[in-house]
This record gives sequence, structure tokens and C-alpha cells, in this order.
Amino acid sequence: MGTLAADMPDLGVATAPASSANLGPGFDALALALELRCRCEAEPADRWLIDERGQRYEPAAGDLVVRAVAAAVGVRPMRITIANAIPRSRGLGSSSAVATAAAAAAMRACGTEPTDRRLFEMVAELEGHPDNAAAAVYGGLVAAYGGVVRRLPLAPDLTVVVGIPDTHLSTHKARAALPGGVRHAVAARTVARVVMLVDGLRTGDAATLAAAGGDELHEAPRHDLSPITRQLMESARSAGALHAAWSGAGPSVIAFATPAVRDAVADAMRHRLADGGEVAVLQVAERGWE
Repeated sequence: MGTLAADMPDLGVATAPASSANLGPGFDALALALELRCRCEAEPADRWLIDERGQRYEPAAGDLVVRAVAAAVGVRPMRITIANAIPRSRGLGSSSAVATAAAAAAMRACGTEPTDRRLFEMVAELEGHPDNAAAAVYGGLVAAYGGVVRRLPLAPDLTVVVGIPDTHLSTHKARAALPGGVRHAVAARTVARVVMLVDGLRTGDAATLAAAGGDELHEAPRHDLSPITRQLMESARSAGALHAAWSGAGPSVIAFATPAVRDAVADAMRHRLADGGEVAVLQVAERGWE
């Protein structure tokens, strides 16, 4: 009886948070986990089936969920139920969250408890974005490079306001807008801005965070792709935000503010969006996948 029970299909459940990558000059290296979550349920099945928002479909072999599950437990059919609160193609790390939650749920369905390191390596390989993968897996403010992940301190009195336009912007299109080379002076200014950003997020110091703004590496080349992104950043700063940046590849914007001006920043971003999106004051996800 024990053997039969062990062989019976089981249900695995896992969640993973949204994430905002880059945060300005920290291109492909920094990310912040945010409390919007993707929840996945996985159970072995006779054929592949994904159930999301009441729609059921058989995914293609190249589907991200299929590839995440295959990386986690090998090629075996699963039924995956997805409840995703993270807007897609908006620069909020939805793909990394889905891949993390699906892989972890599949492993649990097969009787294996995932480790942070294994999940991070799988998702970073699948997505090609170690910053989003690190935030989804480890939570908090993270730096990721060359397989090394470090949690970074974040000033407790900083609040996060996110402006999410209705428009979509694919990561592929955003990447294609970047120049093939970078001038030495731009690289030097970017390094200085990253130093200011990391220290400003640690201390919450207004002058330090102000010095971190104005990214030339990826934000400036993308301005024409999403004018609303630039406008949201300007509105947030005018209302008192200490720092505002593209969230990942956009079009969403992440702004950091003190509690005293948080509501003013949110209202300014809502006014800019009008009926073309939403604004959310989000908690930092101190825990990554669960």
C-alpha cells in the first residue's frame, strides 16, 4: 500500500512574486521583488493541459511553462493551473514569476522540495534575465551577476509606487532598440549612477538617489518606444518621488517615495495615465517563491 500511495499523483503548489528590474542604471543586474504574485498548481496528468483564467489549452512544446517544468522534473505531462496577478508584458517580471512558480509546483508534485539555488539557476537559464530570476526566487532587493546573487539593504522608509500603462511592450522589441556599442563616457557615468543608486536605496538619501537618475544605457535609447513611460517618470519626480525609472523593459514605471509624498506621487501618476492604466502602491516581497 505504501508503494501505491507514493506512486499516486500529487498536487504541488507554489507562488512567486513580481519584480522590477534595472531600477534605472542597474541594467541586467539589479531587481526588486514586489508583492504581486503568480500562483501555480501542478499535478501529473496523461497529457499537457494549462488552465488559466478559466481557459484550458494544450500548450506547445516551446511554451515557457512546459520548458520550466521540463527543466525541473524532466519531460512528463502535467496539468498546470495558473492564477497570475502580475500584468504581462509590462516590465514586472511576469515570465520569471510564472517560470519559478511552475517549476517549484511541478517539483513538489513529484515529491521533491525545491532549493533556492536550483530554482534560480533554472529560471535564469530559461529567461536569460538573472536579475528578475533572483528577485522571484530570493525576494527583496537583489543584485545578480555571473551566477552570484546578493540581497541588498533597502531603506525601510522608502515606499514603492508603480504606474502600469495599458499598453504592452515586449522585451524583444525593447532590447532591439539598444545601441550595439556604448561610449566610454556613458559607461563611466553609468557606473557612477549605479553606485549612487545602491547607496541611495540603502540610505533613502534624496541627493544620492537624485544622482542615480538619467540612465543613458537603456532608458534613453527606449524613450521613443513608450512616451508614456517617460511622462510617468516626470510626473512622479515632479510630485516628490526620490527616484523613478523604467520597470524592466517597460512600459511600467517604478517610483520610490517617502511616506509623506507617496499619495501625491500616486495621484500624479494616475492623472498622467487617466483611463489608460493603473497605479499601485506595492509592498516589497521580502520572501521570494513560496
